[in-house]
Amino acid sequence: MFLGCCLSARSRKQTMVTQSTAEAEYIALCDLVKELLWYIELLEELGFPQRSIVVHCDNQSAIAIAKNPGHHERTKHISTKYHFVRDQVEKGRIQLQYCPTKLMIADILTKAIPREQFEILRSKMGLADGLTNKYAFRCFRKIRHIIHHDVT
Repeated sequence: MFLGCCLSARSRKQTMVTQSTAEAEYIALCDLVKELLWYIELLEELGFPQRSIVVHCDNQSAIAIAKNPGHHERTKHISTKYHFVRDQVEKGRIQLQYCPTKLMIADILTKAIPREQFEILRSKMGLADGLTNKYAFRCFRKIRHIIHHDVT
């Protein structure tokens, strides 16, 4: 999210086998950071200098891997190309912050979540329920009436 707008959203299956959830999250984090750096460079090219970007992650182990090279013994099997995240954290281009799962907006795209949590996350994305929004509901009724009228 940038200024209340979703710049990019994607949910896909990872192409490699990982040995832990933390490793899978770390690899996904690497993909995200690469995309974010493209946006940072674009904004800087357009004359909008950027400070470090805050990245929210709901996996504390993935954050620890990125921030602490001391995890080497347990993570030495991870390909060095994924330690790009660690490099960007050390350079100060990104900051990793823990975000509890129940507040993670991206979960609306990747997990089956209870309706109450879905509605909270949907509103954080700036989206509204079309059937409870009075204006949207009136438009829907008019369109449905017009379609019904044209068919009969």
